[in-house]
Amino acid sequence: MELILKEQDLINTYNKPQQEQCRLYCGYKQIKQTNQTFGYKRIAKLLGQPYYKTRWGHANKYKPVPIQTVEWLKDKRLLPFSAENPKIRIIAGVLGSLFGDGCIDINHNMIFFSSSELASLESFKRDLIEIFGPEILSNFDIRKGGINNTSFCIRNTNRKVIRFFKALGAPVGNKTTLKLNVPYWILKEMKLQDLFFGSLFGNEIGIPKINIKNKGADSLDIGFVCKKSVFGDRINFLKSIQNYLQLKGIYSKSIYVSNHKTNNKLLVRLAINLNFDNLMNFHKNIDIYYSNKKIEKLEKTMNNLIGLKNRRFHELSNKENKLTGRFYSKEWIKNNLRLTDKSLNFILSNKSIEEWN
Repeated sequence: MELILKEQDLINTYNKPQQEQCRLYCGYKQIKQTNQTFGYKRIAKLLGQPYYKTRWGHANKYKPVPIQTVEWLKDKRLLPFSAENPKIRIIAGVLGSLFGDGCIDINHNMIFFSSSELASLESFKRDLIEIFGPEILSNFDIRKGGINNTSFCIRNTNRKVIRFFKALGAPVGNKTTLKLNVPYWILKEMKLQDLFFGSLFGNEIGIPKINIKNKGADSLDIGFVCKKSVFGDRINFLKSIQNYLQLKGIYSKSIYVSNHKTNNKLLVRLAINLNFDNLMNFHKNIDIYYSNKKIEKLEKTMNNLIGLKNRRFHELSNKENKLTGRFYSKEWIKNNLRLTDKSLNFILSNKSIEEWN
């Protein structure tokens, strides 16, 4: 059984003094367990510590906060945390959102998720409750924000929940200044990648629409704002997304960098190829989480694109080449519309987008 998270990993998310308290507390308990007659003074001497460091443990009136968190998570069967944990997939989805519009605040006071869709916030809330149980219900609140109060933020202030996700690799603080790494255990199973990146896309992917010239989709990309100091890291993070998409049969062209409107910040974007087959593979092979609006928008765009390509095909089929006086061939039209045999046959078949394979 591969362990992803051990007790000490959780304790290591706290500061050095708290880690030291845990070390002394565990040392006291270990000595006391095998030497029941020893008092706290004798144990303190064996540990090389002053008496007051073991007095509270002897009276059973004190446990270090990290130890309390460890015990709470053990009771929830979340620690130690392994690849066989039945909740690993839902946890991977929540974690993905924390790399997008969610995060842990720098003071570890809350874990939060922002969206303009209240339904998405409710989904995030249900997932956290499924992981940790109904007792965290009292730790939730929702706040309005953004221009004209069109955005919402759901927060949970349970610090045990916060420490668990921090230990699993969630970003803490202002992400524009942080290095972002996909946790190694996410990359070991495709379904975990699907959930992690699907949640991230639900936050960050830019869904295309038919462009103003009515010739095709305008853009499909995912981007991040960052300080110049972590520019190289963002490139690597986007490359990990690029690698995942390629495994799903989706190809991306390039990573673009531009100055952000905020001073000393960059916008780094991964652009996904806009040919019809690639867009259909994205629609079919990528599940987007925490955003019903993006799912609906993508489906609408794909239906519009199918209709556009279909109409254009028939227009060109009935049009003569001015130079040769001949009707355009099916092969020429296919290439002009940037279609493959597969996509052309699909468009002409009048099938629904769910039938793409």
